[in-house]
Amino acid sequence: MSKNHNWKLFTLIATGAAALAIAIGIGRFSYTPILPYMLEELNLSKTNGGLIASWNFFGYLFGSLITILPIFKNRVKLFFLTAVIISLLTTLLMAFNNDIIIFILIRFLAGVSSAFVLIFGTALILPSIQAFGKKSLSTSHFMGVGFGIVFSSILISILGSLGFIWNELWIGVSILSLILAIPIFIYTPNEIILSSPNKILKSTSTFGFSLITVSYGLYGFGYVILGTFISAMARETTGLETTEFYVWFLVGLTGIPMVIFWPWFGKKIGNDLALFLACLIMGIGIFMPVIYENNFGIILASILLGSTFIPITALAFLEGQSRYSGSIRVSTAILTSSFSIGQMIGPYSGGVMIDLFKSYSIALSVSSIALFIAALLMINPSRYSHFNFKKFL
Repeated sequence: MSKNHNWKLFTLIATGAAALAIAIGIGRFSYTPILPYMLEELNLSKTNGGLIASWNFFGYLFGSLITILPIFKNRVKLFFLTAVIISLLTTLLMAFNNDIIIFILIRFLAGVSSAFVLIFGTALILPSIQAFGKKSLSTSHFMGVGFGIVFSSILISILGSLGFIWNELWIGVSILSLILAIPIFIYTPNEIILSSPNKILKSTSTFGFSLITVSYGLYGFGYVILGTFISAMARETTGLETTEFYVWFLVGLTGIPMVIFWPWFGKKIGNDLALFLACLIMGIGIFMPVIYENNFGIILASILLGSTFIPITALAFLEGQSRYSGSIRVSTAILTSSFSIGQMIGPYSGGVMIDLFKSYSIALSVSSIALFIAALLMINPSRYSHFNFKKFL
């Protein structure tokens, strides 16, 4: 590949990564490390903290559903860039309010825009990368989620240690987002319509796609409770206080290289089996703080959560694309809708369980069970049709 092609490929990946960093890594997930400051300084309960997060995912659900409408079909790039701008604005607006109703409204709009960025960005970036013959790199822009988490968690830790309050932290991450937005408005490609490279592999029934859709929803529920409250848990649990400043950083850091590893591994053993293993590993990781109520437990949970939660999204889109007969925009929207339902239920129910039992253990145990079930449902049912049970009889 020529240097010019290498540069074009790099700019595609960097553009998609920057967009996901703004909309999800920062726009969604900076809420996690800022939440402890908001709980303490605004005297919010865990239930209300979870409720605010849930409305972000309700917006994510709403946004993912309406992307299927015909009005968006020929305006993908326009709505993508508009959604990036809205993501920037909603992150900044969090700093200028302390009313829970306004928080809910802002987080809802942020959720809508993040769904648009994810779905339209993937529809623009993934086929463009595949057009270079680099299918193994087609989801590499999901590294942006990890980079967004890493950059924002470092910034929040530094500002927090310097005595900045919760709303000033939101202003800080907004400035970071604005810097990251620059390449998006320069290098975003036009939409490319590819003939499906997976046509032969597609299932003749919708059962396989239905299973991964349900599984993806369970995964959304399973990961998000720890993903929302991990920093608050570190701050409030005796003996874990020192880990608050780096547990969320570890989640983002471990996720960056794993976005490349898991699709490569999935190509070797099958994306569905890779999804099975990733959900299983995450379920074990989330259960670790229940077994080990010390630094080891929460650090291991951070590493296992980070090394799987972003790659599962990337793998699920690839596997969903292979099982769905329509466009990637529609398959991505359907999967994202299921995922966002799980995410919407998770933080609020998790907050209720934490407040009710005065402990994180029950909420994390429920999360783990959901992920173990999700792992089983990730396996493509077409595998069983080729399995010879007679040799075991």
